[in-house]
Amino acid sequence: MRRPIVLAKIREIRKAKGLTLEQLSRSSGLSVSQLSKIENGKARLTFDTALVLSGLLKVPVTAFLSSPTSAPVARRSITRAGSGIVHNTAGMKFEVLCSDFREKRNVFWRVVIAGKTVEETGGWRSHPGEEFLFLLEGLLDIHTEHYEPVRLKPGDSILFDANMPHAYVSHGKRDAVVLMSNTVPADGELPTLAGQR
Repeated sequence: MRRPIVLAKIREIRKAKGLTLEQLSRSSGLSVSQLSKIENGKARLTFDTALVLSGLLKVPVTAFLSSPTSAPVARRSITRAGSGIVHNTAGMKFEVLCSDFREKRNVFWRVVIAGKTVEETGGWRSHPGEEFLFLLEGLLDIHTEHYEPVRLKPGDSILFDANMPHAYVSHGKRDAVVLMSNTVPADGELPTLAGQR
């Protein structure tokens, strides 16, 4: 349960910065009452509010949203360039990144997308969890069931519910290269690479 953590973190950081609730209220646009309720676990801390507070208090937003662990966590995983396990599918190449952790919340890939049509990239796919893409190279068209296709340029990113059928198409002469992350659902079911619905 997160509420006691919110209480400890926000109040502790606010006091360490020498701020009163009134001062934080004026800066954030949140009422003193609302801030007090959040600090006391009587109101839910939304992600948007956490972003506002983290900016004002100059701490990472994860300081408010992460749960404490019973023991210090000091895990890390490194994948050297080109050394990840590679899976080839129709029109796409997936390189698995930083896969050493036994208990995962996310799966990371470097994906090269060569297919120029939905069919060439294996068709529509869907799977549990969320999917995040950050375009590194080329141009990429993202097709989703409930939205018009959108074109990503290098530096663009997208996050969507991956159970919504989706497909990728490389646009232009160059292959599209993306950094992809998938959340791992509570049941531990990993997204399939084929993934067709």
